Amino acid sequence: MLKPVKMVKVSVVGPKEYLATTSEALHRVHAVHIEDPTEEEYFKLGEPLEKASAVSRSLVLLRSYLAHLKVDPEKIFPKRRYKVSEIEAEIQNKLDYFQQEIGERIEKLRKLGDTVKTLDEELAAIEPLKVLGIPPKLLKDYKSVKCFVGIVKEDPTSRIQEITREFEVFVKSYGKEFIAAVFVRIEQAEEVFRALQELGYKEIPVPDIEDYDARIKEIEAEKASIAEETKRLEAELEEIKRREVEYMLAMEEYLSIELDKAELPLKSLVSKYAFMIVGYVPAKQYEKVKAEIESATNGRVIVERVEGGEESEPPTMLANPAYVRDFELFTTTYATPKYTEIDPSVIIAIFFPLFFGLMLGDIGYGGLIALISLYLKTKFKTEGWQKLLNIALYSGLASVFFGFIYGECFGPFVVGEGTKPSEVHFLGDLMYSFYAFNHHHPIFDRVEAMGVKVLLFVVLAIGMIKMLWGFALGFYNVYKEHGFAEAVLEKGCWFLGVLGLVFAILGFCYNLGVFADLYEFTLHHYGVGIGIPEKPLLPDGTLPPPLPIPGLVEGWQAGVNIYYMASLPLIIIWFIIFLKAEIPKMGPFGVIMGVELLTWFGQIISYARLLAIGLSSVYIAFVINYLGLKIGLPPGMQLLPLAIIIMLLGHAVNLILGILDPGLQALRLHYVEFFTKFFEGGGRLFKPFGRRKRFIEE
Repeated sequence: MLKPVKMVKVSVVGPKEYLATTSEALHRVHAVHIEDPTEEEYFKLGEPLEKASAVSRSLVLLRSYLAHLKVDPEKIFPKRRYKVSEIEAEIQNKLDYFQQEIGERIEKLRKLGDTVKTLDEELAAIEPLKVLGIPPKLLKDYKSVKCFVGIVKEDPTSRIQEITREFEVFVKSYGKEFIAAVFVRIEQAEEVFRALQELGYKEIPVPDIEDYDARIKEIEAEKASIAEETKRLEAELEEIKRREVEYMLAMEEYLSIELDKAELPLKSLVSKYAFMIVGYVPAKQYEKVKAEIESATNGRVIVERVEGGEESEPPTMLANPAYVRDFELFTTTYATPKYTEIDPSVIIAIFFPLFFGLMLGDIGYGGLIALISLYLKTKFKTEGWQKLLNIALYSGLASVFFGFIYGECFGPFVVGEGTKPSEVHFLGDLMYSFYAFNHHHPIFDRVEAMGVKVLLFVVLAIGMIKMLWGFALGFYNVYKEHGFAEAVLEKGCWFLGVLGLVFAILGFCYNLGVFADLYEFTLHHYGVGIGIPEKPLLPDGTLPPPLPIPGLVEGWQAGVNIYYMASLPLIIIWFIIFLKAEIPKMGPFGVIMGVELLTWFGQIISYARLLAIGLSSVYIAFVINYLGLKIGLPPGMQLLPLAIIIMLLGHAVNLILGILDPGLQALRLHYVEFFTKFFEGGGRLFKPFGRRKRFIEE
């Protein structure tokens, strides 16, 4: 699960006349990732099989019909699957039928569209001419006079007066510009034209019509007729689509498969008599692939392992359970793991919903997210959407779980001392009754001061663990790729440095009395304390003094912080290894890179967002509920409709924020604070030759 599937490199070699048969077999087994070949002295790239050209033409034509009909294959779920023999027997007849029924209608629609475009252009020319108010027959067909009709930026009269006194100008405002008709003698036409160009002149062609209004009515009538014809043709196409779409997609799938097979030689090296294909096969499927191909070619084509001499890294095939496969979406969005790298999908599958639930932690919001996800899964059927909505579903359920722990349902029902649940929450009394099993109190109240302190320590502890885990995984990756010594210098060094930093942080927490606070908190809320096996409360109901914790309390009493003592040698060892790693590469300036250790401290602190984002959502919900109750119920304003609107809108906005903020922050904590310690990416996804069949029977 943490490692990509083991691959073996194979060569497929045989007589050239068996290339088509081999193509069929490779497509059928759907398990060989074929590498792009490099031409050699005796082997050249092959040419497509003879049928490729005809198949390609048919496929392009069919896809053009599907595109015009706006068919999305991912949104079509076939009621039946077609046999290959069924398609092969009818394919030419069906193509002719589609050409007649679909192609001809598409061509008619194209011509009607061109006609409408021409009419719109004519209408656009008539509108300003109508504003000018001069009949069209008076604007053209003069022998000794030139008439310029068009749009100008300003009145051209004064500019034309500078050229000639023998002219006539008609000008009308048209929007922010002017529509003008200029009449001049033919001798001054060229000079006047240049002057009009300086004023931004755009000529308007004068149509050969008698009356503007009559022609506008004719155009509108013609466009209405075209619209009806277009509507009729589109309705007919929609009916054909409804009736034939599954068969068309089955044909498209069949032709795509045939084209893949016909173009396999383009990924092969061929000589005069032989061919060679090189690729990768999952190790567990090697024997099956070998047997299938050699059986299909009567042993004339040989499949053999290629040992050593790897020119390229094998492709990456991720192998995860169904639940984890959904989270591969996040992994591959960041980068595709290299073949030698650890696949972090299972890690993000565990921690993303955990972080999301830890932040949002609300029964109401989490339940809504889960329900919305289930509904949207029925609407968006593509693989990417299904994975994303599954992740949202898991995250919503995690929020419900943490909401039960926190005692929150559209906000907390216990806030501060002396307040009644019904004063701060519209479901306060119900929640109060629900938690009767825990003395009417949440299992863990993250709103109270001590709860905040405890949760802060917990999320920082998670940050410390994940930082160390990340460097440990990075150590493994480098060890597998470059050996132990390089792994120590590159990742082991930082593992020790961060471990020293972790002990320093724990020492600081110890000095602040955080551990004593944790001890008191668990003792008071859950009746247990570190090192106390029995019920700890004294007969008078008071807390007993903390019991000695070996190595901790004694160390404190002696004035020695053992965490600091553990931190110091780790930091020293880190610095020695760091110098050994950086000085050879960067010289004395490499010492400056040691400051990077402080950035790891910042990234540990960054995990505090797990607390901060959650608390912001809690208090927004609290304010919405509090305002709603004060506005809607006595002794407040008693404006119940307004209170309901405020609460609905407020919780809707908080829900959106509760999806975006925890989702983005949970991703960030993986991408920035975790993946960067061990995950480089840059791999190639395993893409076997072949195609997943949806509309054709296997």
